[in-house]
Amino acid sequence: MSNINKGGRPKKEVKRIKEKRILLTEFELEQIDKMFSESDYTNMNSMIRDILLKKKYRIVTFNNDARIQRGILIEEVRRIGNNFNQLMKSFNERKMDSFSKIEIGMLLKSLDEIKEVFFKIEDIAKENYLPESRTP
Repeated sequence: MSNINKGGRPKKEVKRIKEKRILLTEFELEQIDKMFSESDYTNMNSMIRDILLKKKYRIVTFNNDARIQRGILIEEVRRIGNNFNQLMKSFNERKMDSFSKIEIGMLLKSLDEIKEVFFKIEDIAKENYLPESRTP
């Protein structure tokens, strides 16, 4: 909410107009390109600025086990989501007292499954997908 401009003088836009040129060996350029490809930066300039000024850069690491787990969880979520959507459609079409105990049980079971899968996804994301900072 603090980003809303309530009037007054607009903030000055910081334009980068100064330029510094450096020469690199082929090996140095390959190292920088490798660092960039392993990072979560969207452009090389931001990465180089962070390395020079903040003495760190962000990388994203993935491992194959996490990718496999992620695929399995996505399939589970889709299956549960489809069941849940069918139950919600039925719920919206009828009144609450017209549900059978079996349907209510299925709905509660789907909610529990969704919570369980959500917590699994959250744990895997914390372990494997959060960017980390490294010093160059």
